[in-house]
Amino acid sequence: MKICTHCGASNLDANKFCTECGTALEPLSTPKGGTAAPSAPFVPITKPLSESERIAYGLSNSLKSRLQQFQGKRSADIMFVLDCTGSMGGEIEAIKDAIMDFADTIESDGVRVRVGLVEFRDRLIQEEHRVLTFNGEPFTSDPVAFRNEVAKLRAGGGGDEPESSLDAILLALRQPFTQQGSKVIVLVTDAPPHIPDLETKSINSVVQAIRDVGVQQLYLVIRTQDPNSQVYLKLLEGARGMAFELGKGDDFRQRAEDFKRTLMALGKTISQATR
Repeated sequence: MKICTHCGASNLDANKFCTECGTALEPLSTPKGGTAAPSAPFVPITKPLSESERIAYGLSNSLKSRLQQFQGKRSADIMFVLDCTGSMGGEIEAIKDAIMDFADTIESDGVRVRVGLVEFRDRLIQEEHRVLTFNGEPFTSDPVAFRNEVAKLRAGGGGDEPESSLDAILLALRQPFTQQGSKVIVLVTDAPPHIPDLETKSINSVVQAIRDVGVQQLYLVIRTQDPNSQVYLKLLEGARGMAFELGKGDDFRQRAEDFKRTLMALGKTISQATR
């Protein structure tokens, strides 16, 4: 297990980021001689362990079985709607690098998750939006397959500042979401929307479409302080959700690290809101 130096939470060896606070985790050390460090530290037991501790240290197979049974009862389909214009390279890299920890964060709370992604730019200059597919399907439960497809995305284009984000949400809403679990939309953009666009006539029409599809959770990762982007907040009238600050600046690496932390916080929020 990896222990977070920031909050002390236990994480799987494969995790790069803490599932509790989003802090980057130190890699497991390898002692001289080439033998890997033990997967779990020695823990002197001075008091009864909690159920989570017993599961973390492999002390209760029955509890693990109960958790596996519980995982079948909640599920969520999460569709990312991602701005792929030239300024969004850091966010594309962050999703690629952190998607496995993001999925682990949600599934560790007993939620089965499928993910998908709509990429968009500016339809008014013939840059069409697109749904990624995985063996012909728009959702996948395999975060490795998702990561591999995201790795093919390239930031570029965009034209003027507004982008076709609302048209992309409408495309996302037409995908075959689960009928039993939660429908989740996550919009990620650093630009305001075109209103009107090729399909979108008004912000109210998108709000109504969100209601009609029955989206249970809607998250906006936007520049919350930008007056031109605050129109997105009206979308929260269509579904339960919240807005996260995308961040500012042109430092590619810093924006990527900031967005990784946002993804971890978003994962915890989704798992807690999924019923």
